[in-house]
Amino acid sequence: MSTSRKFAIRLVAVLLVGVIGFILFALTRKLPPPQIASAAGTVAPDFTLPDQSGQPYHLADQKGHRVLVIFYRGYW
Repeated sequence: MSTSRKFAIRLVAVLLVGVIGFILFALTRKLPPPQIASAAGTVAPDFTLPDQSGQPYHLADQKGHRVLVIFYRGYW
């Protein structure tokens, strides 16, 4: 066998062991419980903020509808 073929086989073996190890680690890892309680079902305070086009958005205009509020901070 040539040297480059042996190297390729070893590289594939090392990568395979790494992938299997990562999968086993990911499957056995227990995630911590969430630290923030959900506010689902509670009444949000009224607020007014500009939307993406700069127009004011009033939460009170959505009264009687279900609303999902996500505050996105912009560019990371």
